Amino acid sequence: MRPVAWTTALALAVAPATAYANGRFPSAEQLVVDPGDPSHIVVQTTYGFIQTVDAGGSWHWICEDAAAYGGILDPPVAILDGGTLIAGVFDGLAVSTPDACHFELVPGPLASRFFTDVSATKLDPRRAIAISSNGLGMNQFDTRLWRTDDAGVTWAQAGASLPGDFLGLTTDAAPSDASRIYLSGFVVGSGSDYSGAIARSVDGGASWEVLPIPGSGNKSGPYLAAIDPTDPDTLYVRLASEIGTLHVSHDAGDTWEPIFTASSMLLGFALSPDGSQIRVGSETDGVLGASTGDMVFAPLNPTPTRCLTWAADGLYVCAKEALAGFTIGRSTDGGATFQAIHHLHCLDGPDPACAPGSSVEAECTSRWAAQKQLLLTELCETPPAPAEPAPTLPPEDDACGCAAPGMNHARFAPGVLLLVLGVFLLRTTLAAYTRARRLARRASHNTQAATSGHAAGSRGGK
Repeated sequence: MRPVAWTTALALAVAPATAYANGRFPSAEQLVVDPGDPSHIVVQTTYGFIQTVDAGGSWHWICEDAAAYGGILDPPVAILDGGTLIAGVFDGLAVSTPDACHFELVPGPLASRFFTDVSATKLDPRRAIAISSNGLGMNQFDTRLWRTDDAGVTWAQAGASLPGDFLGLTTDAAPSDASRIYLSGFVVGSGSDYSGAIARSVDGGASWEVLPIPGSGNKSGPYLAAIDPTDPDTLYVRLASEIGTLHVSHDAGDTWEPIFTASSMLLGFALSPDGSQIRVGSETDGVLGASTGDMVFAPLNPTPTRCLTWAADGLYVCAKEALAGFTIGRSTDGGATFQAIHHLHCLDGPDPACAPGSSVEAECTSRWAAQKQLLLTELCETPPAPAEPAPTLPPEDDACGCAAPGMNHARFAPGVLLLVLGVFLLRTTLAAYTRARRLARRASHNTQAATSGHAAGSRGGK
């Protein structure tokens, strides 16, 4: 989830959606790669989802309305076997057809629940888990784990509900042991007393043990970053605060050790597929790396980072176009250099192959004209021939959109990016003003989960 105040995220998530990026500057927040097809990539952005099925050659837009959400909610997303997308939204769990043209909310016991995280299991891409956490009032919550074994076709509760004072945030199953499941969240004592915790199950959710995470509180929410691919006892948690930190446990959450402190919010984390390397990133630190053998971090690339995902074919980074000169980049050298695979302005709109009556065709086609104006798609150009390496610039100067060391992009000149930034800020300011007058139209019992004021953290590629 994008690092905004939890109270704001939940209060505004129920507001009507607009086609104008919700008054926010467009940004990529989470990137996931299809476990069966590395050329299929989905990115959760502040204006819906974007998807490529040709490794970044072209990208199509899935608007928020098509996936049954709106407001400033940044829903967690995962790709299951066959290309099916699942997304946790405020009113339930949205599941797509394999072509991602049509979404429906799962009916029955999952309906009207607020899903805070979804995760495809590493052992079997047909399986996934998701957590719902709904406020009941009086600092009590109904937090449950759900599971599918057939790529999202059917769902059932996995085991027992969590204790009533536990507010769930993120979840994952150990790659080497599907019965070992962790949930991060808060033990809520009062409206101002939130203590970070990890809930651990060794029997697939049949029973839970809740353990504290030292240093995690109201303003430093715990976000499960990764579980080691071969050791189910080793897991990583990011604390989402103004100065983000990364912690590791080698004993299944019994004890924790801080291993990295960022200079701002720690938005990016990626563990290499073999578990031997870590990459972290923020918008002020760029990308840093360490071996899991020594946990000594060193700078690798100055790209201002919004998310990181490490797949079999490379390391992916999300960034703001105006700062990095690209929106999505891929590295095949562990983050030393990145090749742009998507620019903000180079989005092709809804997939024309989506059939009439599908949610993408019905909801997104009419909204594309307004969205493309905000994204300034007319500025997209065919990339020129490779240029000479850009001169070294200090990271703090990258707001101009100029090239920085380790980046491979030559799509837009600095002057064009400044023009783009100015025009977009004007447009989004007007959109935000219009949207602000529409807020607070409806309320939900879910917003009782918003009684703290802590900051939520980006999921990255988990």
